[in-house]
Amino acid sequence: MSGLPGDFEFDPFDPRFYDDPYPFYKVMRDHAPAYKHATREGRVWPHFWMISRAKDVNDALADWRTFSSARGTLIDTDISLIPPNMFNMDPPRHDELRAILARVLTPARVAKLEPHIRASARAILETLVDRGGCDASPDYSHQIPTLTMCELLDLPVSDRDQFLAWNMATLAGGDFTSPAALEAYAEMGRYWTDLVAERRVHRSDDLISQILHNQTEGKELSDEEIGGFCSLLHDASQNTTMNMIANAILSLGLYPDERRKLVREPARWPQALEEILRFVSPVQGLARATTRDALIGDATIPKGDQVLLLYGSANHDETAFPNPDVLDLDRPVKSHWTFGHGIHFCLGNAVARLETRVALEVLLEFAPDYAVDAGGIVRNQLVPTRGVAHAPIEFGKIGRAAASATGEA
Repeated sequence: MSGLPGDFEFDPFDPRFYDDPYPFYKVMRDHAPAYKHATREGRVWPHFWMISRAKDVNDALADWRTFSSARGTLIDTDISLIPPNMFNMDPPRHDELRAILARVLTPARVAKLEPHIRASARAILETLVDRGGCDASPDYSHQIPTLTMCELLDLPVSDRDQFLAWNMATLAGGDFTSPAALEAYAEMGRYWTDLVAERRVHRSDDLISQILHNQTEGKELSDEEIGGFCSLLHDASQNTTMNMIANAILSLGLYPDERRKLVREPARWPQALEEILRFVSPVQGLARATTRDALIGDATIPKGDQVLLLYGSANHDETAFPNPDVLDLDRPVKSHWTFGHGIHFCLGNAVARLETRVALEVLLEFAPDYAVDAGGIVRNQLVPTRGVAHAPIEFGKIGRAAASATGEA
């Protein structure tokens, strides 16, 4: 770590760094591309390393044999306490389970979700617009992924508050195996197992029924294993996407000139969305464990250590993106690390992209001139997801009048 400023420290679990981690990422990229930090509790590992340069993050994600997921992707967390899922697996089992989900989460199935997502977004905003503003995180961003999950898995919308509560208890805090988190996992496990047993008898076209039709070759999945798919879809689809939408709303609000480009020219959306996803980087970092010594910069990470791969730093690396800390919707982003890379590249990326785009499009229909109350933003997490607890916005008179004039809800 030679060359670091003498007083430098970066702890992704310290709220001091939640608001703006990017200057600290740059210092690490420049002076300590493998930065070692003590874990807070030392429950599983005494320390972990942070890898910050885009090339190193990319190479590590591509090399699952050296940077293994089998000991978990959350820092200093005993994954034996968490329901098993393919996030925390290496091949061959990871590949077998991923193939099942890939066969059922098809582009056609994803495309069919768009009318439902758009109708949900409009219905939510229709109830909020007369207030003149809202808290865009719980009032809007949290709702859309939950309603989409209900549609995808054919779940009762009446259970959505419970789904949100489980999500916040398991992934939205600093301790992923706290008593509250473990109780939430146990409740979810019972819910999903009961649901899978019911779908074995009464199948339809929902994703759970389709998974039942697509067992691993020569072996039928247990109710608990299919419940693990449900748990994975619950955690990943909600937590990541709700914070993706919330951070995108904040970013477009704080860059009004960029937002106006989208209002004037909706054809920009395909390119603009990739820049928004790069800039926002909702998943700031996921962990791996080394299976052999790994050389990063001039540091050797020993075999058996835990490593935090900083997706957010890779997406703001000036060697990959000039002037990376600026949102520039004219930037031609061909690739980024928002959804990872390699064998664990997010299978649900098409759903997340769709939800984010539609949520932003509909918000700009109702309130093209919305304003962010920057003083009211509250962040509750940095890794794995850059969490937004509160994101107050004001719609503005022009926005409310425009929404009323469209008559769309």
